[in-house]
Amino acid sequence: MQSFLQNGKMITPKQWKAEIQSLQAEYDSIGKEQTKTATELAYAEVISYNRKNFERELQNRRRQHNRQQSRTKRREEEIY
Repeated sequence: MQSFLQNGKMITPKQWKAEIQSLQAEYDSIGKEQTKTATELAYAEVISYNRKNFERELQNRRRQHNRQQSRTKRREEEIY
């Protein structure tokens, strides 16, 4: 194989292979970090959705409770 110039210096195939191995290790490390970050983001999105859904359910229950109280109050007023 022929040597190549990089910044005016000759690079041998062994140096290329060493560089490739170094970059592959860095790539693998970044890939693991990216996977971890994506997983944490997914957890955060699920928690956010669950929180909003829980608040919506609470609000619906309050409305239903208020409607029920209002109906009961009207019935009591009709009776008297």
